[in-house]
Amino acid sequence: MTMKAANSNPAAPKPVYRCAGPNCGVVKSHSDSWWLLWTSFAKFDQPVLYLCPWDEEIAQREGTLHVCGELCAQRLQSQFMGNVREHRPKRSGG
Repeated sequence: MTMKAANSNPAAPKPVYRCAGPNCGVVKSHSDSWWLLWTSFAKFDQPVLYLCPWDEEIAQREGTLHVCGELCAQRLQSQFMGNVREHRPKRSGG
């Protein structure tokens, strides 16, 4: 009698994604058309906001924000712009 070994590497559970939009928190479902946002400073030596349609690989990267739609993306963009403006060094008048 032969016994089959139990699957030692079961499929990882699917991650649950919640919208990062201010006061949103909607949970992503399979049929939703979501977007992804992330920021970087490295490439241009300036704060840059990136936006792309949903991509599972990018969605799992650290620092990626999951966004349920245009309104939440706009709100996050507005926050980003306000933060950049607030933390920029003041220019001396001339």
